[in-house]
Amino acid sequence: MNPRQIFTAFSLLVFLLFSTNCFSQTEDKSKIKKNKNGKGFHAGFYLGSYFAHKYTAKFYDGYGYDADGKKNDFLNSFMNKRINIDYGGGYGQPDRVALALGVNPGEWIFDQTDMPANMKYNPAFLIGLQMNFGITKKDQLLLNVNASKLMLSGNFTIVVINPLIGPQQPGYQNIKTFSITGGEQRLMFQLGYRRILGDTKESVLNFFIEGGATGNMTKFLRNQVTINNLQIDLSYYYTQSYFPTYRAKYLHGVGIGAFAGFGCNITANPKWNLQLLYSSSFEKINIGEDPRHTLQNAIGVRAFYNL
Repeated sequence: MNPRQIFTAFSLLVFLLFSTNCFSQTEDKSKIKKNKNGKGFHAGFYLGSYFAHKYTAKFYDGYGYDADGKKNDFLNSFMNKRINIDYGGGYGQPDRVALALGVNPGEWIFDQTDMPANMKYNPAFLIGLQMNFGITKKDQLLLNVNASKLMLSGNFTIVVINPLIGPQQPGYQNIKTFSITGGEQRLMFQLGYRRILGDTKESVLNFFIEGGATGNMTKFLRNQVTINNLQIDLSYYYTQSYFPTYRAKYLHGVGIGAFAGFGCNITANPKWNLQLLYSSSFEKINIGEDPRHTLQNAIGVRAFYNL
């Protein structure tokens, strides 16, 4: 879901909730005033887009890691072993890569210059449960739980060396480009404080700021390359018996950090509040070698029900 889709969803929610307000005008005014004061417990949901920092994307670049957690060189890389040996005719096996390329066995080259160099996270869908407790009309304690399933993408190349019909320019190479993908799962927790700005009595729209501590649980899901109709699983080696310590230490982990956000709060009707929010977090995504604190970003819509 991109920001434009989020804005559209937000607009629809505003319309529906304000429409509900039109049909509930007979409600007791004292009850409306009580609900608008912001105190007490509120629960709701979050819907948005998540933009992960590219630092941990290198974990999915096809090199892989050895059982001690060190990144492989090209000769020991997962892509070299899987493409050139396991699927490329090594040890007397069929050359399935040539079959996928539509060439004769051996009429292709994959070397270090063909390795991916542009791995990145795609914008991801972010959903969550949101809770807060209003201490005063403007001050709230918050607890959020958000989840996202991330996809990564990049490109690698293979050089086809079968002769072409017709004249060729000097130095010409028949280079084919293919995709490498990855998958990752994140569960995020936020504990903090929110401050509503402006006059909450007279205005149905107010800005707010929030911040606090955040934690995450991150899990590696998959890593594979696709050569036309041939899919090759690069995470195959992580399933081997000599990788149990690596799996426990590097394929999933827990990280902590801090978050901050701002947005606008709309009192749609006595029972519902809407919030359009930008939020960022500086936290450690604890997978792979040498994890570091990096900046993650999200934008989305919250809807709160006033209990």
